[in-house]
Amino acid sequence: MTSDPAKEQFYKAYDINYYTMPQADAAQWLNTQFGTNIPVPEAAAAASAYKPATDAPKKIAFFVSDLTNVFHQGQATEAQKYAKEKYGAEVYIFDGKSDMATMTANVDQIMAQGMDAATLHIWENPAVEPAVKEMLAKGIVLTSFFSPLGKTGIPVARSDEKGISFAMGAEMAKQWKAANPDKPIVMVQLGWPNHPEVKSGRTDPFVQGVLSVDPTAKDLGCLDASKGADAAKQIITDLVTQHPEVNLIYSEASNLTVGTMAGLTQAGRGKMADGKPLTELVASVDFDEIEYGQVYDPNSSLKFSMGLPPIETGRGRIDLIMDVASGKTPMTSDPAKEQFYKAYDINYYTMPQADAAQWLNTQFGTNIK
Repeated sequence: MTSDPAKEQFYKAYDINYYTMPQADAAQWLNTQFGTNIPVPEAAAAASAYKPATDAPKKIAFFVSDLTNVFHQGQATEAQKYAKEKYGAEVYIFDGKSDMATMTANVDQIMAQGMDAATLHIWENPAVEPAVKEMLAKGIVLTSFFSPLGKTGIPVARSDEKGISFAMGAEMAKQWKAANPDKPIVMVQLGWPNHPEVKSGRTDPFVQGVLSVDPTAKDLGCLDASKGADAAKQIITDLVTQHPEVNLIYSEASNLTVGTMAGLTQAGRGKMADGKPLTELVASVDFDEIEYGQVYDPNSSLKFSMGLPPIETGRGRIDLIMDVASGKTPMTSDPAKEQFYKAYDINYYTMPQADAAQWLNTQFGTNIK
C-alpha cells in the first residue's frame, strides 16, 4: 500500500504534431479519446495520369442541360461575368436543349473551337467517354456538373441537395402532424427513380427526413415523371384516385411541379386554409419567382422549395476548373472528386417572405418588393 520512494505508474501520452502524424490520425485520436465527431480527412488522391496543358485557361466551355431553365440561365450569366473579372477568361455557353444528341454534339465542339477547359452537364454519358479521354490526353481541363461522368474520374461540381431534402421532409412531416394528427402520413416522390444523383440527393434523404419525424409513415416510392410537366400532371391525376390518402409530395424539379400543382388543382386539391394544410403539402426544387407566389400563398399547398443559387453555382464551377488547371485538384481520380455548393431550404414556415424575396432578387436579379 505504501513504499519509499512511492511507486509510480506511467500511462501513455501522445506526440501529435504537424510533421509526423497525418491529420486523419489526429482526427481519429480525438474522436476515440474525447468522443468528438471530427470528419476524418480522406487520404490524398493518387496523382492523375493527365496534366493540364495550361494553368490559366482563357477559353472555357460552360454546358447547361437546358437554357430555358432560369437557374441555368442565371448560373451561365454569372459564370461569364465571374470568369472575366477574376481570371480574365472567356466563357462560352453550350445549351443542351434537354436533348442527349445535342449534348453529345456540343462535346465535339470543345476541341473544334479550341477550348482550354470545359465544365460539362450531360445526362447520359457513355457515348462521350472516348471524346473526354481524348481531350484529357491533350491537357484540356474537364469537370462535370451534377453527375460524375461515367468512369472518366473528372471532378464533379454538385449542389449540396441531400441536407435540404432531409430538412424539407422532416419539416413537412412536423407541419402535417401538427395540423392533421388523425391523418397518417403517406408520401410520394415524382422525379427520376433511376438517376443515382437525384436518388441520393433528393429522393432518399427526403424519405429519411419524413421517417425521422414519423417512423410509421408510408412511402409510395418515387414515380417516373422524367418526361416533364404533362407526365407529372397525369401521375398526380391517377395517384389521387388510387391513393387519395397521399399527403406529402416531393416534386423533384420546378418544371414537374407545374404539372403536379395543375393535377392537384384539377382534382380539387392543392389547398390550405390560412397556412393550415387540408389535403397535402408539396415540396419542389429550383425555387423561382413563380414558385415564390405559391409558397407564400397561405391557400396553396406548395410550401417548400429547394433554392439552387446560380451565383454560387456558376462561380463554383469556374473555380473548380481553375483548381484543376493550377494542380490543386487532380484532373482525374478514382472515385471522382466531388465539390459541393450550398443549396437553400426556402419554405413558408421557417423563412420569412421578405428573406425569400431578397434571395430571389440577389440570385436571379428579380425585383420583388
